[in-house]
Amino acid sequence: MSLPPDFKKKITKAIQDRTDTQQRKERSKIDYTALESVISGRTVKSGDGEFYLVPRELKDLYSDTKTLVQRYSQLFMPSFKSFPGHDKLDSEIRKLLNTTPERAIFLDTETSGFASNPVFLIGVLYYNNGNFLIDQLFARNYSEETAILEYFGEFAPGFDTVLTFNGKSFDIPFIRDRMIYHRKKFQWAHNHVDLLHHSRRKWKKDLPDCRLQTLESYICHRNRVEDLPSSLVPMVYQEFVRSGDARLLADIFHHNALDLITLVELTVLLLS
Repeated sequence: MSLPPDFKKKITKAIQDRTDTQQRKERSKIDYTALESVISGRTVKSGDGEFYLVPRELKDLYSDTKTLVQRYSQLFMPSFKSFPGHDKLDSEIRKLLNTTPERAIFLDTETSGFASNPVFLIGVLYYNNGNFLIDQLFARNYSEETAILEYFGEFAPGFDTVLTFNGKSFDIPFIRDRMIYHRKKFQWAHNHVDLLHHSRRKWKKDLPDCRLQTLESYICHRNRVEDLPSSLVPMVYQEFVRSGDARLLADIFHHNALDLITLVELTVLLLS
């Protein structure tokens, strides 16, 4: 007797479902106290799940916060909008500058590998009461991805413009695909400023390449010391999920925060 054509697929899925269930049970036994000792944050409930939220202030990470905040907020002043050539700016930039500092959000994500794998960290930086705040939404295991996506999906509509680096090709499509995978409603009506494209237009002839850390070094005049390479981020996270060892996670959070800070610096320098 021949088997149904989809029999093998159903068996494979059943085995995978049992494996996933077992892995979830094992992960639930991990004590996350070590995580709290490495990076200060709090557990936040979102939808039917929860995740780890790390709130930070820019002044704790950046030496000249006052100057950066001042230069950024000046971009939105009426006097800046009246400079010659303002009407010839890219439409995305004009939309950004025609709002207020509080209406823009900077976004950078960290993922656990290829496109089909979960996003485990969503970093956002935004202007609030004369200061920059950073919120890092962290999934302590693969099952918490749903919670950070749901939280972000409710948080992001509070802003008009999102600024990313290569976000049109990666971050936003990745978040969209993961939300669709989890059957979460995804509506993205933001003005999107992808700083990679704008940086290429302005500086590609003067630089060896337009990677973020190249721009950081040549344009922002800041070099990272002992930064965790992006290529190692998925491996470190996967080891944390497996073992609960949080010692290297501080490097991931720091790497993500530095990326966000560079986005603000590039925005100011692009428009100065």
